[in-house]
Amino acid sequence: MQNIYQKNLQALKIKDPLLAIALSQLKPNTKFEVFMDSDPANFNIIDKSSNTPLFIGKPLEETMQKITDFAPYTYYPYLYFYGGGNGVFYSLLLGNSQHHRIVVIEPELEILFIIFNLIDFSEAILSDRIIFLYSKFCSYHMIGSLFEMDKKARIYSKIYDLHIFNSYYERFQAEIIQLNQYFIKAIEHSVISIGNDTKDAIIGIKQHIQNLPDVLHSPTLINLVENLKNRDTAIIISTGPSLNKQLDLLKDIAPFATLFCIDASFPILYKHNIKPDIVFSLERVEETARFYYDTPKEAQEDVVFAITSIVHPKLKSSITKGIKQFSFRPFGYTNLFGFHEYGYLGIGMSAANMAYELVVHSRFKNCILIGQDLAFGDDGSSHAKNALYGSDEIKPKTQNEKIFIEKYGGKGDVQTTKVWKLFLEFFEKDIAQTPYNLKVINATEGGARIHGSIEMSFQEAIKLIDTSILKDPIRLTYPDTSLSKNNILIAGKKAQDIIQYGMNQKARIEKLFLKVAKYTEELEALNNQNNLEKINFKKLSKLTDEIDTIKKLFEDKKFNDYFVDAIQSYIFHQELDIARIVVKYTKDELDSQVKQVEWIYAHKYWLFSLAGGINCVIDVVKEALENWDNA
Repeated sequence: MQNIYQKNLQALKIKDPLLAIALSQLKPNTKFEVFMDSDPANFNIIDKSSNTPLFIGKPLEETMQKITDFAPYTYYPYLYFYGGGNGVFYSLLLGNSQHHRIVVIEPELEILFIIFNLIDFSEAILSDRIIFLYSKFCSYHMIGSLFEMDKKARIYSKIYDLHIFNSYYERFQAEIIQLNQYFIKAIEHSVISIGNDTKDAIIGIKQHIQNLPDVLHSPTLINLVENLKNRDTAIIISTGPSLNKQLDLLKDIAPFATLFCIDASFPILYKHNIKPDIVFSLERVEETARFYYDTPKEAQEDVVFAITSIVHPKLKSSITKGIKQFSFRPFGYTNLFGFHEYGYLGIGMSAANMAYELVVHSRFKNCILIGQDLAFGDDGSSHAKNALYGSDEIKPKTQNEKIFIEKYGGKGDVQTTKVWKLFLEFFEKDIAQTPYNLKVINATEGGARIHGSIEMSFQEAIKLIDTSILKDPIRLTYPDTSLSKNNILIAGKKAQDIIQYGMNQKARIEKLFLKVAKYTEELEALNNQNNLEKINFKKLSKLTDEIDTIKKLFEDKKFNDYFVDAIQSYIFHQELDIARIVVKYTKDELDSQVKQVEWIYAHKYWLFSLAGGINCVIDVVKEALENWDNA
């Protein structure tokens, strides 16, 4: 039979193998000593190096007082702590079912060892209700994963706090500040990733469906990946200010390396007589088409244009000589159509991020980045010379609005933008999560430092490339015509289902909205008459239950696939404020009733905007299908 420590360690081996290994290699009783009491919950831990106890008074009394002090956090689903203490506090917190997940970061491995020997957390660890992290292993990417593994966590971003367990842990102030910065950066990244403009998603849905007939006649992403297998080195060519100094070397090495070129770099490479193997486009906007129609058509010959299904129709029609290979971006509305052989690239928000994803899928051995500045040049330029929209397309911000990040080489900082910073974070996350030993070399020699990559001059980097053998051309195959036609019919039926299902859900939501609107009018009338004691709280509870039923739509895969990408930005930002109401502590029935009224009012506009978003999706799907006939 397993003892408590073995049960905890077994759970950690599944959830956090790195921590489990560290604990199994630990030599105990080195820095800390346990002082037990007749009550097994009343034990103290003494830091022998400074003769300092974790608890100044009686541990159990301090713990119970801390539970009382934490009453205002009763309804918080997500709690974050620095310091494990003796673990009893967290064991008691887990008794509250409102706490969906508790994250505990501990700076002393030996304290974790003591906790896991005395308290059984195994079930809570396995269910992710509690996550113990050893601070020495905590990176920004590890903290960021907390908001990826449970998307609901980011809804409570506005109420985030990193609680210090007690005064003993204040000695780790520098580490606490660093970890807090990781949390803030991770929250900021997860929130910005959602966006705040539904217009982009609506355009994406329309253009995805509009482009499907062409997509389903094109070579698949699987076909492209198969053609790229067993290649050694890919060079991703971006359009940062430093690109120009690499072009001569790039021209020399081009016959031997696979060149992944983002769309904005395509005209620049043509002017320097360099032909890329693959050009990437993922944007919805019409302006991207200019990279193709302003470049001579002969530049397109023998080039694969890896473009996403949401690109503007003008971009698609501007590619007349090359091979168009469509893929899907990893959105619900692309996934729902099936056709997974065409997916999925473009989670990283830039064409360069998309190119890196293809490098990983194709299992290249080496990936060299050039022109990936993600920052302004020393002269204030935003892009390389001869860039189609000019080398100063983006202007540096004024002094008070400037954003700085670590410079290439690590010596000092360099100015960037919010968008470039987001692209950088996606690069760093993707590199950290690459599932095999890919050598990523940042040979940009300028701009921002990309953590996780190896900084090396381009001259040195290209020594990895075998120049004794010319690279093979990429030869893609088109799907059978009858298969394409059948897939188009399937896609059409799915689009019709979006319309019908959407109309049904919209009718439900609108009906409830009218009920809520009428009820809030009644509340306002009672308030004007000073008759608030006549509020019908049974009706209020019934409406609350009905709203909860509607909110369960967001747990339904079909609803998420059909509509969430289009509506999530403004629904999410409303949910950030609704979360503040949800976690409000109520001492008595009156507090609960006031909270309920506030919650109902918050959902009046929530319901209105939800119905409006669904209606907008229905309209654009209808418009997109009309273009099929024209095609």
